[in-house]
Amino acid sequence: MSNRWTLLTLGAALLLTTAIVPALNHRLQAAVNRRRATVAQVPGKVSVPNCSVKLIHEVILSAERPGILGSLDVVEGDQVAEGRLLAKIKDEVPLATLAIAAKEAESDVDIRFSEKAYDVARVEWEKAEEANRRQKNTVPEVEVRRAKLASDKAQLEIEKARHIHEVNGLKKQEAEVQVKTCRIEAPFDGFVTKVYLSRGAPVRQGDPVIELLDISRLKIEGFVPLAQAIQLKPGLPVRVEVSVKLDGADRNLLGEVEGTLKFVDRRVNTADNKVRVWAEVRNPPDWLRAGLQAEMQIPVAEPEKGAE
Repeated sequence: MSNRWTLLTLGAALLLTTAIVPALNHRLQAAVNRRRATVAQVPGKVSVPNCSVKLIHEVILSAERPGILGSLDVVEGDQVAEGRLLAKIKDEVPLATLAIAAKEAESDVDIRFSEKAYDVARVEWEKAEEANRRQKNTVPEVEVRRAKLASDKAQLEIEKARHIHEVNGLKKQEAEVQVKTCRIEAPFDGFVTKVYLSRGAPVRQGDPVIELLDISRLKIEGFVPLAQAIQLKPGLPVRVEVSVKLDGADRNLLGEVEGTLKFVDRRVNTADNKVRVWAEVRNPPDWLRAGLQAEMQIPVAEPEKGAE
């Protein structure tokens, strides 16, 4: 009786397994197909809403050395070119130090003197050696050794003088760098947006002096779902619509600009499964402003027909 019930139980379990497994496989395959469709679904472009317009280059220029701000040649709102002198710390002392270092670096008197001293010492030693070759012990051995030592020392004095000359050249370069640390120059073409100090103000090392922005190029940053991000790569063209919301009304379109996708993050935000991307756009008319909202349209290749 027991064996009969066992056989019946095994048969029922086998029938249930035969019915359930295909159903589970069907549901699993449907989920996989939906995932594939989500990833492969490309309508010809990727829309990236709620993007932010941000600066690529912005810098707060600081003092490299303490001192007194001797000159300030810009005001807020100035457009400046790369390399232009914007401000300068008083540099009378560094300039004087540079003048002294330059004089020491250009002098080679010690080298010429050492060479002449070596010539004399070498001749004295050679004469002592020659005298002893003609008549043994004409010059005591200890005097010959002293003459040889004086000759060797004079030769080393030449190397020492040349070393000091090279060091003086390096000190001159150091003094030139010290003079340059008094200068605050524009690292790129930009727009002066803030001046922190005025002429004559005391400055500590690292104190902010001028804030400079590059508004000729901006970046449009946003987030896209992972399924769309895998279709994007740097170098794709983008079209950007920039808008602004005024007085609680709907957003108003300010204009459109074209650019290039520069960055697709390799990381995924686990909170919403999205990827950060940004594109670079030119701003020739200077109408774009950092902080505006925008939407990016990124064209992508259409999927091949029949492709899974």
